[in-house]
Amino acid sequence: MKKELLIKYIKGETAAREEVEVLDWVNSCEENSQYFKTLNNLWISQNVSDKKADENELREIKKLTTGKRLVLNTFKRYIPYVAAATLIISVGLNFLLYRGHVQNANRESAVRLAYLPTEYKHEIYTEKGVKARILLPDGSKVWLNSDSKLIYPDRFESDIREIEFAGEAYFEIQKDSLRPLIINTNKEFRVQVLGTEFNLKSYDNDKEARTTLYSGSLNVISRRYGRGSRFSKEIVTRLKPMESCIIKENQNPIHIRQQQTVNSEKETAWKDGRIIFDATPMTETIKILERWHGVEFEVKDKSVYSFDITARFKSESIVQIMEMIKYCALIDYRLDSNKVVIFRRKI
Repeated sequence: MKKELLIKYIKGETAAREEVEVLDWVNSCEENSQYFKTLNNLWISQNVSDKKADENELREIKKLTTGKRLVLNTFKRYIPYVAAATLIISVGLNFLLYRGHVQNANRESAVRLAYLPTEYKHEIYTEKGVKARILLPDGSKVWLNSDSKLIYPDRFESDIREIEFAGEAYFEIQKDSLRPLIINTNKEFRVQVLGTEFNLKSYDNDKEARTTLYSGSLNVISRRYGRGSRFSKEIVTRLKPMESCIIKENQNPIHIRQQQTVNSEKETAWKDGRIIFDATPMTETIKILERWHGVEFEVKDKSVYSFDITARFKSESIVQIMEMIKYCALIDYRLDSNKVVIFRRKI
């Protein structure tokens, strides 16, 4: 198979006959499948830029991402605009490759994700300023927020479904009463679900993690250590719809709080391309904007951290957002390349 034809397919420029030829070749053996995936990821990484989509392009992207069927090849031409729109990474393509993959895979027995060879795992990382939608092997859907990482196997084959996660994501999990889904987070807890919808936020640089349930039920399983961290026991927190579990790890023992969710719109606004600040501390505001727009903040005056921000944003640029924030608090800013320098505004 010529490399030029594969790239032509990735770019969405192949005719129907050529598409069949490419897919037949890719599914013919594991080596071809892995080569194609590597080539596909390489092309995407080299064609992402900071250029923003105009209004017409955003409308076209919206049609592609909200329709019943995602036309992957058509969508690829919009990938350079991921700084302004959500990048959809559909495992629908990997499912086509999976048909041949499963036939050639030779696993003697079910293996836990941590011990699974790299070639049988997928790792997705969304850079700052980029979001993604993932389809897991069982049909479950995951919306990844910026600066998030998801690791999952190419198929679920043991008595549990297991993935690894860090960052923020909204999950719609397919129900399977015989195989719960286990989400191993980057912190001292994991989430166990059967079939449900929930939001999970667990960033490395956040002091607390939060799981909010919207339908179904789930368990948040954490580990509490005894004196000297020599002994531990599992703490299971069972959530009902519209309840949240907040875990603070900077305390010993780990602090777990269960509460009713009072602002579900605010927690999932990111999934719909919106930012809602509701008396949000400046420290949190800065972290959200850094992830959302892929910029770096530098605070010249620490008194800036004393302000709280209340505002709503949809598709505004970082400049438009900072101009609005200027009117919410006594701060000013300047742009220095990819850095936003903020300082207290003089009265």
